[in-house]
Parts: sequence; structure tokens; C-alpha cells
Amino acid sequence: MDRRHFLTASLAAGIAPRLPAQDIPGGMLQPGMPGYEAARRPFNTCITLRPAFILPCKSEQDVIRGIGFARDRGLAVSIKGGGHCFTGSSLNEGGLVLDLSGMRTSALDKDSNQYTAGPGLRLGEVYDHLIPQGRLLPAGSCSGVGIAGLTLGGGYGLFARQFGLTCDHMTGLRMVNGHGKLIDTDDDPELLWACRGGGNGNFGVVTSMRFHTQAAPSHFTAQRFIATKLSHANMQAWIRTWFELSDTLPDPMFSALVLNGTQATIMLTSTFPASGAAFARIAGAYRKAGASTKGAGSRPLADGIKRFYGRPDPLPFHNVSGGFYSGLASVESKLGSIVAAVQGNPGFIFQINTLGGAISRGPDSAYPHRQLPYLGEIQSYWEKEAQREKLTRAVIALRQELTESGIRTQYRNYPDLSLPDWENAYYGSAYGKLREVKRRHDPDNLIRHPQSVRP
Repeated sequence: MDRRHFLTASLAAGIAPRLPAQDIPGGMLQPGMPGYEAARRPFNTCITLRPAFILPCKSEQDVIRGIGFARDRGLAVSIKGGGHCFTGSSLNEGGLVLDLSGMRTSALDKDSNQYTAGPGLRLGEVYDHLIPQGRLLPAGSCSGVGIAGLTLGGGYGLFARQFGLTCDHMTGLRMVNGHGKLIDTDDDPELLWACRGGGNGNFGVVTSMRFHTQAAPSHFTAQRFIATKLSHANMQAWIRTWFELSDTLPDPMFSALVLNGTQATIMLTSTFPASGAAFARIAGAYRKAGASTKGAGSRPLADGIKRFYGRPDPLPFHNVSGGFYSGLASVESKLGSIVAAVQGNPGFIFQINTLGGAISRGPDSAYPHRQLPYLGEIQSYWEKEAQREKLTRAVIALRQELTESGIRTQYRNYPDLSLPDWENAYYGSAYGKLREVKRRHDPDNLIRHPQSVRP
């Protein structure tokens, strides 16, 4: 074989040859080189995938060079923004990873209120840039989440009921597709439709995104309620109470129910004061039901949102989507199984978040779940490796039981590699059109991961 055919065959077989420096683009990292491990490190420390090459990208030309390198050698391409990838789809084994963490453009046009963001930005950086200028891009709460992956999969959070999903605010993007061609969605509206909730790592490498921003609320109000030492029956009762009250929330309010051990924690947030009639009514109902609270806190938005930034460091976990629900009726038959999993597995968490509101009124896009007002998360975290297997089994078992009960729609940003029929679960009827976009932009399936759109 000549050199090119040998490289293609050996990489396809899972061998990762170390190329001489003169044969690879400048800045490319290979195993054993300084900087490789830092560039490879995922947020989920359970993931051990080792790509043959990592190209840190600072510009669109770097991305184009990387795509050409992969095409010449028959390498699978994965895209790593540096945020939270649950399953390691931002890495691969024996292929090429384009590391976009160095592409961190962050610019607000004050005349149009349009914000341009690079794919390497994390959410905390976005908030730090926009909020002091009086603008907000509605998004999640964890500061370490990558803005690109969050947006491409949908993007909900504390402000979504009031303003809509992050992807609803995206007005355009630039992307290097699988042919190595630079595309702007101003010239391809169907690609913008696909990237509004159609998932990441599918059609090409996003190099910048443009967003419409909202006027930032002046303050952010939050109150936490806790019910402890709950019996199996009492925890089910709290789930019912939470659904009943959350169903009456006005759009500026968000709530989440978190079940952990024998404790139920309820978070209530709003961009309006705690003295408002709706907030006071619901807070009073939780107190009357027996939950303890330290009271509501209202802070300037930039300070208030930081309370929800979460842990920034990598850690071991196994988290998946718990499905979208129309209401209590969707999960009522499985409340016993949910509570048993939570109370029987230390480190296991079940959470339900409110959607609805402005999300249901969003633009036409690949995001297919607008009319479902609740989203579940199944989470597990551990400190000792001995806990991992039991918790992982418990997560998969509950997700399977919920699926078998009829909950088959899932959130793409909380992927689950054990999910059957993931194409329909994530995308529903949008999947056919997403495949058409894939065929136009990456017909050879160069850019791929275990649950990427297939051409």
C-alpha cells in the first residue's frame, strides 16, 4: 500500500499511528505530546476515548484545514467546544477532534442588539459579557456549558418560559461543512432551521453564531423549599403537589423539583419580585404543605444567576434525559418506581423542570417538543468507583421503565446511548428533513458520533 492507503486502513482498524511532524498541520496534537491530555479531557471523567489527532482551532481556516486533513485520511471527525458532553460525543477513538475552545469571539452590536458568539464560549462568559450591557441571551444556568452545544440541541433554562429557547434566538451561523466549504445560513435558511434544535456534530463545524438578545431583567428572585425525611408515600405526594402548583406558573416564573435520597427540593425563580401575587401564592402553598424555607432572595441579575452556576470541574457521572411530560398523568403510574430508585440508590437524583410558556410559541425549527411543558432528568454522581456500576444500572433501568410506559420523547442535550429509536425520541417527524440537510452538507458522514444524524 502507499502511505495514504496504509493510514486510512490502519485508522479504520483502530490503530492510531504517530505521524512525523512534517506530515500533519501545524499545532496538531497526538497522544504523548504536550497539551494532548488537557485538550482530550472531557467533563465526564468516566469517558476514556483517545482520538489519534486533536487540532486546536483558532480560526475558520484552522477548521477548514482540519476537515481537509480528515478527508484525505478517512478519519472520523468529532467537534469539541469544551463544555458538558454527557456521553463523549465530542471525542472519538482513533479519529480527529477539532477543538474549538480557542474560538471565543464575544461581541454585542449595540445598535441592533445582535450578539455574535464563538463556539468555544461557555455560558458564564456569555452572561458576563451581556448582562453588564443590559442584555440577556436566555439560556441555561450552568456556567461551564458550551454555548454552541446548548443552542444546537435546543437550550432551555431559567428564562425559557418567559423568552423562549436559546435556539429560538439564533438568527444565523457560519459553518464549515463536511466538504470543507464555509457556509452562512443567510444563504441556506434550511440549515438554520436544522441547527435550531437539530443537535450538534451532525452537518458541519459551527464557527460562529448570531443571536437576538433580550433586555436583561434588573433583578432575579429565587426561593428554595425543602421537605426532608420523606417516606415513600410522602415523596409521591410531594411530586403530585409540585405538578399541581407548577401548572399555574405565569411565564416569568420557573420551577424545578429535585428528588434526592429522602429529600424533595423545590426551586422557584422569577424575574419579578417575590412580593408579586403569583410568587407569594405558590410560596405560601409550599410552606402550608410543610416545606421549610429560608425565604426568597432578590438580587441584581448578574449576581442572582451565579447562585446556579454549578460545579465547574470535571467529575464522574451518568445522566440521561428522563423524557418530556404533558403533566402528572404522564408519570403518575411510575411514581413508585421513581421514588424507589431515588431512595434506594445514594447518589441517584430525579429532577423535573418546567417548560411551556414562550417555548410553545417559538419559531418553526427542528426542535420538536414545544408543546410538552415538563422535562425530566435522571442523574447519578459518585465519589467511589465501586458505586458506578450500580448507579449506572439504576439510571438505565428507570429510563427504560419510563420508555416502556409510553414516555418516548427525549431531550437531545441529555443524550442516552442505550436509548432505542433515538432518532424519533430526539427529533420526531423532523428527522427526515434533518437527513436531507445531512446529505447536502456531509454525504460521506465524515462528521459523526454514535447518535449523529445519518445521511
